[in-house]
Amino acid sequence: MNNIETLTIGDHQYSIGRLNAMDQLHVSRKIAPLVPTIIPIISEVAKGGLADAFKAIDGDTDIDLETFDLKSLDGLTDALEPLTTAFSAMPEKDVDYVVHKCLGVVNRGTARVCVNGQIMFDELDMGQILPLTLAVIRVNLGNFIKGLLTKASATQEQSK
Repeated sequence: MNNIETLTIGDHQYSIGRLNAMDQLHVSRKIAPLVPTIIPIISEVAKGGLADAFKAIDGDTDIDLETFDLKSLDGLTDALEPLTTAFSAMPEKDVDYVVHKCLGVVNRGTARVCVNGQIMFDELDMGQILPLTLAVIRVNLGNFIKGLLTKASATQEQSK
């Protein structure tokens, strides 16, 4: 497996590999309905409220969560709604397909994380599965998605 990037989650280091061209095509087809919903989220994240909230939660800043103005996240809540709606509307088989294909190119140490649609580590939960899946999508489809976002953003601006 041609490893592109490593990622540490918890006590384990994962190697993110490359999807073959056909798997890239099919994964991108399955996630295509989610791509347009990402633009408003990127816009809201760029405003910084979410980053400040995460820093406060992690204790990495002088921001006090008890005095943090949650209203600064109102726009993000509105922006996330279409994404969560689109994600929840995805058929379970499509979500399974994307997760299994993506985890199929991830190694933990020398062991593949997913083989023939079966996750090989019982202790893996959503807290590890989703970041690993997103890392594979970012590494393998990042340029493609970036192009779609740029095109969608330009189309959105023209319609205003």
